[in-house]
Amino acid sequence: MPGSKKEVKNAREEGANFEFNVQPVELVLDTHGRASGIRFLRTRLGEPDGQGRRRPVPVPDSEFVMPADAVIMAFGFHPHGMSWLESHGVKVDNWGRIAASVESEFRYQTSNPKIFAGGDAVRGADLVVTAMAEGQHAAQGILDWLAK
Repeated sequence: MPGSKKEVKNAREEGANFEFNVQPVELVLDTHGRASGIRFLRTRLGEPDGQGRRRPVPVPDSEFVMPADAVIMAFGFHPHGMSWLESHGVKVDNWGRIAASVESEFRYQTSNPKIFAGGDAVRGADLVVTAMAEGQHAAQGILDWLAK
């Protein structure tokens, strides 16, 4: 995934670790159905195609599981349609972005009080560190909401 030098620097300052040339294969669940890791496959760059682009090629027998307590799905620049939002009372704008207020009593709470959202799904294209910061603020909003 491409990123600017500033994004990489900011992410490292936030404690991010990077794994290069890997492809997610599967979400690993524990016996209770909770996320416990992500199975990855190592890749290498293949030979250039007709346009000179080198595409990732899986490395045989290179699968590994990265342990995880939580998994956050990243949407990229434009959130895809999430049909479950409407059935759970979550309002979206005309571009499909989730309506979540920074100014509300519980930051990043949506129109469904049990659902919080941030990052590209709320604001559209932005830096990953912005999404990380919003995730931290949303986590505080969740803690405040649970403590009420």
